[in-house]
Amino acid sequence: MNALRRLALTETIRRGFLQGTVALPCKVCRNPALPMSTLPDTGTKMLAWQIDDYGGIDRFKLVEKPVPIITKPDQVLIKVHASSINPIDIRMRGGYGARLLNRARGVSKAGDELPLTLGRDCSGVVVDMGRLVKGIDIGQAVWANVHAASQGSHAQYVLVTKNDLSKKPENLTHVEAASINYAAITTWSAVYAVAKIRPENATDKRVLILGGSGGIGSFAIQLMKAWGAHVTTTCSASATEFVSKLNPHHIVDYNRPDVESELKRIGPFDFIYDTVGGDTEQYAMKALNKGSQYVTLVSPLMLETDKHGLVRGSLSASWALFNKNMQANKFGGKYRWSFAHPSTYALNEVAKLVEQDLIRPCVEKVFPFTELPDAFANIETRSARGKTVVNVVGQELKVPKSADFYMS
Repeated sequence: MNALRRLALTETIRRGFLQGTVALPCKVCRNPALPMSTLPDTGTKMLAWQIDDYGGIDRFKLVEKPVPIITKPDQVLIKVHASSINPIDIRMRGGYGARLLNRARGVSKAGDELPLTLGRDCSGVVVDMGRLVKGIDIGQAVWANVHAASQGSHAQYVLVTKNDLSKKPENLTHVEAASINYAAITTWSAVYAVAKIRPENATDKRVLILGGSGGIGSFAIQLMKAWGAHVTTTCSASATEFVSKLNPHHIVDYNRPDVESELKRIGPFDFIYDTVGGDTEQYAMKALNKGSQYVTLVSPLMLETDKHGLVRGSLSASWALFNKNMQANKFGGKYRWSFAHPSTYALNEVAKLVEQDLIRPCVEKVFPFTELPDAFANIETRSARGKTVVNVVGQELKVPKSADFYMS
C-alpha cells in the first residue's frame, strides 16, 4: 500500500472511530471501513461493475479495484448503499457521448477512458471528505449524483464533489432515495434552469409531460403538482393505472389515433417537458402557445459528436436545434435542450418536498448488487414504471408496500 493510500485510509478510520461510525476491526473484517457490507470484504479494495469495452449487457464485469482516494479538497467519498439504473447508463454502455465526455475527462485517445464504472446517482454514507467540504459530517447519510465524465456509482464506494450531494431526506431509506435524485436533478435542470419555472410562478401553468410513467416523468409530475401547476401527461394504456396514482389532471394514451387533437383540446400548454423525443415532437409541438416553451432531454449533440467529431458534430447539432426552433416558432413557442447538472441546491429543495410528502419514491423493482446486469435487462426489455434500484448494502430487495406508488 503506498503512503498516500495508507494516509487516506488511516484518516478515514480515525475519523470513523471519533464519530462512532466505524466499528473496531475484527478477525473477519480486515478493513474497518467495510464492516457493514454484505458483500465479501476485500481489505483496501472494493467491488465495482465495470465495462472494458462498449456494447451490450455482456460487457459488464464485477471487478475488484482500489477504493477511490480523495485527491481534491472539494471531494467526498461515499460508501454506496443503493444506486439506480437510468437511461443514460444504458446509452453510455454503448459508447454514447464518448467523444464529448472524453474531452471533460482529459482523455485524448479513444479507449483510454476504459474501463468505466457506470451509475449516475446513489444514496449512501460519507466516509471521508476534503478540507473544503462544509455542512456534511463523516457518517452522514447523503444522496448524490455523479457527473457523466466521472467513474460512477455502481460500486461499493464512489467519489463526488461537494456540489453533487446533499443530506438524504430522513423519511426515506437508501433504496427509496436512490430512486429520486437523478430524476430530480434532470427535471430541475429542465424546469428551473432552462424554462425558468419556479415555485413562485408555476401556479396554474398548463404543463405537458411527455412520458409520465418513467423515472423522470413520474418525478416531474409530482414536482409540477407540488408547485401548483395544471399537469397533463402521456403514457401507454398499460401504464395508466400506475400514472393515475401520481394524480395528474389529465392522462393521454400516446397510442390513440387522435392524440394530437386530444392534446390540443386540453392545451395549449405553457410548458412541454419531453422525456421521450422522436416522433412525439411532431404532434406535441403543435400544442404550444404564444410564449410557451418546449424543453427536451433528447438532444442530438452527443450522437452527432460521436459520429462526426467535436467540431463538425457540434455544428450539425446546432443546425438541428435551429430548425427545431423555427418549427416551434410557427406555433409561438421556443424549443430548448436540457442536460442534467448535479446541484446541491436542487437536492436540498427536493428533499424538503419529500419530507413534506409532496414527492414520494416510485420504485418498481429492487435488485441486489451482485445482479446488476439483470437490473439493466429489466428496463431494457420493457417499458419502465418508475425506477429500478440496485441495493448495494443490506437485504432490502423487496419493494416496500407502505406507499401507494410502489409496484408489486
